[in-house]
Amino acid sequence: MTDRGAVFDLGYKPHDGERLGTPGAFRATVKDGLRRVLGLRRKARKKILPFFLLGVALLPAVVFVGLAFFLGEFSPDVESPFGGYEQYLGLAGTVLLIFSGLAAPELLVPDRVEGVLSVYSSRPLRARDYIGARATALLGVVAAFLVIPNLLMWIGFAALGEGAFPTEAIDGFGDFARSLAASVVYVLGYGVPAMLPAIYTKRTAPASGAYLAIMFFSVPIASALVESGFSASRWGALLALLQHPHVVRDWIFGSFNSDLPTVSQFEPWVSLAVILVVAGLTVILGMRRYRREM
Repeated sequence: MTDRGAVFDLGYKPHDGERLGTPGAFRATVKDGLRRVLGLRRKARKKILPFFLLGVALLPAVVFVGLAFFLGEFSPDVESPFGGYEQYLGLAGTVLLIFSGLAAPELLVPDRVEGVLSVYSSRPLRARDYIGARATALLGVVAAFLVIPNLLMWIGFAALGEGAFPTEAIDGFGDFARSLAASVVYVLGYGVPAMLPAIYTKRTAPASGAYLAIMFFSVPIASALVESGFSASRWGALLALLQHPHVVRDWIFGSFNSDLPTVSQFEPWVSLAVILVVAGLTVILGMRRYRREM
């Protein structure tokens, strides 16, 4: 026995590669978020729902192009059982809504409940970087639910048109560009608010249920307020959160709709303002919440 100390070589080797800093941590968090949202590197049951919903979103676009191929003179605005581009966005928007309500809690709740946020904060990752990375992962996937099918229809109709492909693509680009603009509205109106319940709840199922209940029941609640007969009852129409993206979509395509905000004589830009305000409040509240957590 000796009182002299001993030094043991445990083989520790300091990092000698490139230090990526905050951008590298941000990219890694986005990548991890994409894996969670799509169920990659997870159990098979975690993959079923996201890919099933993606297939549901793609199905009408495949039917559109298939009918164009078999019928020759198929017009999505007239002969489609799903209606035109506006109706397609409404259908895909519902898929986006359900997916967002289920995916957002999976991104935020486990990290907070399991104490993983302390690991993130030990890296050069601030609260705003973490929220931004998780939002990027979620919104990137939900945007694909709308952009990919619309891109498929644009290319498919151009390829099957009577004229040359470049000419048909240019002629159809107007509808495609409008569909992209409307897709952004749906992502902001349905995707971003899905994160709000997940910011405050400790379990994924209640967060998903709360979000979907708020969105689907917002219309009958708003309708009841409008029909209540009070002098300012028409303002209750602004609570119909489910319908605001539809109103802005029809505004973009230049068509009329019978949604509650329109019937209550609100201009379409008011619906756009509501969407932006709700999205902005979600971001602000998320920042405040995670500054305390991290």
